[in-house]
Amino acid sequence: MTVVIAAINGKGGAGKTTALMNIAGEYALRGGHVAMIDMDARNNLMKWWSDCQEKDAQPEGIEVYSHKTARGLERWMEESSGVFDYVLIDTPGEDTSIVDPVIASANLVISPIQPSKREVLGAIDSFENVLRVNDVLGRNCRHGVLRTRITVTVRHAELYRKIRPIIEDKVGTYLFRTEVFERNIYKDIHNGIGTLQMQEVTEAIAKARRETQALVGEVDEMLTTEVAAGRAA
Repeated sequence: MTVVIAAINGKGGAGKTTALMNIAGEYALRGGHVAMIDMDARNNLMKWWSDCQEKDAQPEGIEVYSHKTARGLERWMEESSGVFDYVLIDTPGEDTSIVDPVIASANLVISPIQPSKREVLGAIDSFENVLRVNDVLGRNCRHGVLRTRITVTVRHAELYRKIRPIIEDKVGTYLFRTEVFERNIYKDIHNGIGTLQMQEVTEAIAKARRETQALVGEVDEMLTTEVAAGRAA
């Protein structure tokens, strides 16, 4: 069965593309066949892919496609998704008509946030959209909030300390225990050097790899729960 993971937050710059790159690299390293769909007008994934081609650094097991419309995504899913073990969808950093069709095809929606009110509200909106689409279509798509670009300074911010009670207690969605820290390697990857998993292992790379492995471990747990809920229904 093809697993579909989408990164959605109506506010731009939240770290969606980086999170998907790292997740895709981990699944590809395991031997999975991964498709990444760029639906963002900024074309971050396609630019990365083009740069990887120019530098002869294309990761094995990953293919990248560009579809900017809901209909384009729908046609691609009908024709090609079954070829892949995982399909990862990068969405625009704004509210568009694309969101509902993406959720309708997804098993898991991840809403990356930095500790800012704007992005927290964007993640809450994404969760509410998932609930609405699930209710209309009778689906069991899961949703989780991922804290990104974390620094030591950020961890002392008031809003950072409020994220867990807001997301888990008040809103009622899942908050990933794994946090994505601000790391130079994540910026470097966008310049077309392949995936995190392709880099020579240094102490800094090892930390980033452990972070990504922990994140994917949580993703796998959520997907297992989604499948179980679907069977029960």
